[in-house]
Amino acid sequence: MQKSLAKRESTRIQRCWVAVALALLSNGTWGEELMGLMQAYEAARAHDPVFKGAQAVRDEGLEHQAIGQAKLLPIISGVVSSNQNQSRVTEASGRTDNRGRYASNTSSLQLRQPLYDREAWAAKEQGAARTAASEALFRFREQELMVRVFDAYSKALLASEGVSLVKAQLQSADELLRANEQRLLQGEGTHTDMLETRSKQALIQAELIVAKDRAQHAIDALQAIVGKPVSRLERLSSRGAARLVFGALDDWRSKAFDANPEVESLKHTLEAARQEVRRVDSGHYPRLALILSVGNNDSDTTSTYRQSSRTTTVGVQLNVPIFAGGSVSAQSRQAVAQLVKAQADLDARVAELEVELHRQYSAQKNGVLRIVALESAVATSHALIEATQRSFIGGERTNVDVLNAQERLAQSVHDLAQARYEQLVAGLRLRHLAGVLGDADLREVASHFGGEIN
Repeated sequence: MQKSLAKRESTRIQRCWVAVALALLSNGTWGEELMGLMQAYEAARAHDPVFKGAQAVRDEGLEHQAIGQAKLLPIISGVVSSNQNQSRVTEASGRTDNRGRYASNTSSLQLRQPLYDREAWAAKEQGAARTAASEALFRFREQELMVRVFDAYSKALLASEGVSLVKAQLQSADELLRANEQRLLQGEGTHTDMLETRSKQALIQAELIVAKDRAQHAIDALQAIVGKPVSRLERLSSRGAARLVFGALDDWRSKAFDANPEVESLKHTLEAARQEVRRVDSGHYPRLALILSVGNNDSDTTSTYRQSSRTTTVGVQLNVPIFAGGSVSAQSRQAVAQLVKAQADLDARVAELEVELHRQYSAQKNGVLRIVALESAVATSHALIEATQRSFIGGERTNVDVLNAQERLAQSVHDLAQARYEQLVAGLRLRHLAGVLGDADLREVASHFGGEIN
């Protein structure tokens, strides 16, 4: 009788944990649309507010080069005026010439071409540096979007799997409670066993509420990035989940300093700060410009009343600064301070990058070992539940032992899923920090999704 009961209870537990795999595979209603990782990424490129802001910053930054270049190009301006005048001229002899009302018209066209202007040259170089900085920063934001999408996607998926896992725990507790009731009716169980299981049921029900709330928050975070409702997500397959990134840590550090777009952007920002020092110092230097102008005048003064003239002027203009109240020197000191800060920002970011590279490199490599250990833990926990259940029927283990074994299995399954996601995201972050993350890398990660029963 006891062996028959143990077999039935063991079968129920196995069915319960098979339901775990099925629940983790479905992650939603079968009639709802399934969103894959690449679909989420493409939606995020079109809808993510942060990425849209990055695009706007990039577009704004692209104009710096044109603005700087314009400082060296000719400036052409035209002026046209038409006036009504009331004139009365009194000569030294006392004679008065009352000319009354008359119209005067003037027009001019002027071209000004800088010949020597240190400020214009510095502005041109500064504009080019600022444009390059904005382009590099946008590439960084593009790579960052891939990491953010996968991070949000994996967290939403893990949270949804957590709900399914807790539901499976609750179902397992229900099966154990029915087994407790049968044992009590047969005189083999105790009321304490039932109270322990009911207490565990209540705790699992409370945990289910928290898990659902956590899953909804994770889904909301993903929806905020992709800009569309999310119902079902592709599940990570157990095969090939661990993605190794080869190479020594020093190689990754070298790549990061040479190819990381954020570091590149800070380098260009540093160059822009150098050119700002040069631009401000140009206030102490003279400027030379070529002037070409053509003007037409018709009664523009009382001395040229009823006279028309056309004047063409070609020449050079030299502007020599003598005294500006100390403003140029003050601005120069400001520019030098900004240059020091730009260098400090670059040095600080490189130092942070080295620390983060080491962390992600270790997380990516050690994650593989952790996944192997947790896979072993899950397999062992499955066997432990069956063995504990049989020992409980035989009187060698208590009801609490069965509940604890079930809890350990649930925790192992959750930890294994989390370790797989963390190992993958560490690899993406490592490539992002090195500046070599691309669409192909995200597609390769996405190939591990699609769902497969363990």
